[in-house]
Amino acid sequence: MDILAICVTVGGVALMGLTLWFFFGKRRVSLPKVDGALYSCPMHPWITSKDPTADCSICGMKLVRAEGADN
Repeated sequence: MDILAICVTVGGVALMGLTLWFFFGKRRVSLPKVDGALYSCPMHPWITSKDPTADCSICGMKLVRAEGADN
């Protein structure tokens, strides 16, 4: 193999590694659950969670506190 093929191969492997790290290597910092409030997606109200840092599993939006949630 010549030097150009080696550089292209190493660059491609590095690019794939960085892409995988970007999508799967991030750590989520979760906040402690303080109350029993229910959070739901504004676009998909049937997606709910008690975690205030959760995202909608359909569209990825942050969940917001539900209107009729009791403290």
